[in-house]
Amino acid sequence: MNCKLKYGGCAADIIVVMQKSCFHTVASSALLLVLLCVAEKLCWAKASWRVLEFSPNYSVGRLVVLKTGLESYGRCKGKLLAEARGLIKLPSDKLIKFEPSAAFYRHPQCLLKLPANAFDFIELRFMAMTDEESSLSDPTIPFVRRISGLKGIDIEGSEITDKGLSQLGAMPELRYLAAGNGFITGSCLPHLIGCKKLESLRFGGTLVNNDYLRYLQNFPCLRQLGLTNVNLSLSGLEHVSKCRAINNLDIDANYQIDDKALPLMLKLTNLRTLSLKGTKISLKALETLGKHGIISIGLPKPFASYSPGEQRRLLKAFPYYRFSAKPTGDVDSYNETMFAPITR
Repeated sequence: MNCKLKYGGCAADIIVVMQKSCFHTVASSALLLVLLCVAEKLCWAKASWRVLEFSPNYSVGRLVVLKTGLESYGRCKGKLLAEARGLIKLPSDKLIKFEPSAAFYRHPQCLLKLPANAFDFIELRFMAMTDEESSLSDPTIPFVRRISGLKGIDIEGSEITDKGLSQLGAMPELRYLAAGNGFITGSCLPHLIGCKKLESLRFGGTLVNNDYLRYLQNFPCLRQLGLTNVNLSLSGLEHVSKCRAINNLDIDANYQIDDKALPLMLKLTNLRTLSLKGTKISLKALETLGKHGIISIGLPKPFASYSPGEQRRLLKAFPYYRFSAKPTGDVDSYNETMFAPITR
């Protein structure tokens, strides 16, 4: 009775008031939870953490911290940090690689919520198992482009095509691009010339259009170039010879390359590491290369296949390089990549 008089109404009015009170309490709690989440994200940001938000319902891959520096990317191993699921914080001072799972290729839009520096490297090596999956690789590239702080992209052995990779456009921090043993022929190069920091590029295992190699000179920082088993011609090598910053060149398994290529290779005055496995370069040409600053050399055939006299000439031409005397010691880089573990 007192309650009715206090609220100036009936018992039903009291229930309504109590419901409103409960609603405001729940709403306040929900708002407080949201504010706490925002505050936590800000704290992580101030503490030099990268905050990544993926779907809480499923994982789209793995996030790995690399153990060594940029210069050995591709040969270094990593340590698993977290599954790409839910809210994750990653250290900003470590090199992070994202290894997408099959689920990523069905939900590439998950990258839209991530900051531009979400991770440093991405490894896209999806292989379709069904006809339905055969068109999933190329559409991921526009989403990958959103991570503009990427330093390295590995699509070795994937089904990404030149048309797909062309959508990458200018990536201001990109330094490494590995695109061998797949479908890349080089027609993507004119669309990538905005990647002015690109230092290392690898094509291999497919027929490259030698005319498109003319665009290589538009990458001023290019120092490492791999063109293995790509049917490299003299005209293609002439385009390569204009990239004067190159100090490491791998043209293994281009069986038509012979001594006619020597003048072009000598134009690369900064060249210090050269691999010629499976080519027709003669011993005399190798000696000439040794006099022009080549320190590390991949011979056209195994060292043990040369005669004792030829071996002495090679040792004199390349005094700082340690040759293997084992007959099976030399494996060309194409086969080494083909039969290497998927994650190196």
